[in-house]
Amino acid sequence: MILKPSVLREITETLFPSDIKCAICGREIVPTRYGLCDECKLEINNNYCLRCGRHKVGIGDYCGECSELVLYFDEARSAVNYDGNAKVLVRRLKFGNAAYLAHMFVQHMLDIILVSDWDIDCVTYVPLHKSGKKKRGYNQAELIARELAEKIDIRCEDLLDKVKSTPNQAKLNRDMRLENPKGAFAVKQIPPEHVLLIDDVLTTGSTASECSRVLKKAGAKVVYVLTFASVPERPLLDKHVQNIADFRR
Repeated sequence: MILKPSVLREITETLFPSDIKCAICGREIVPTRYGLCDECKLEINNNYCLRCGRHKVGIGDYCGECSELVLYFDEARSAVNYDGNAKVLVRRLKFGNAAYLAHMFVQHMLDIILVSDWDIDCVTYVPLHKSGKKKRGYNQAELIARELAEKIDIRCEDLLDKVKSTPNQAKLNRDMRLENPKGAFAVKQIPPEHVLLIDDVLTTGSTASECSRVLKKAGAKVVYVLTFASVPERPLLDKHVQNIADFRR
């Protein structure tokens, strides 16, 4: 008999609870749904941009990171800021063969879903190119999306394909990140009207935007984006220093 992943996870959690020790520092903790001790808990993204969902510096509704960008998704949110311990967890999930961490990511992301007013027909995810998935062994965005969909009782659909292998976004500068995903994705089946797109991290928003563009071109009317983490808006001084550095290259 082949057991469903959810059943296997429940059996594993019963025999080997994942939240007895903090996922960051390893110290023993009272079991929590987040699996982190008080000292290692993540920075929740509360002061967020209403457009791209990243933590913003100012008191306005929108950040300065996406104000001049064309973004095809309708609204994006992220659970935590991509900083400190969040970076450690993401890197373990993506590059450390720690697929079990997807469950922790889902627990944080559920908090966003519970307070949103999104009308969702299905959940989908940012795909990996077949070469990248073969190397890693899994797509972390798919792991997150499938468990999240199960939690909120909405079907998860494999809507997108990555048809072009692209360089790792983390190794590119901002301008290269904006151009990198263009033409890399294609739709595998006609999407429903309201789609929730899942990924682990939002940096510039260009990958989520390109996925949203092809989904809308194929028939989706609204695309929401939910990520575990997003890169916070940079302070104005940091942006000025970066602009000078880019100019001198």
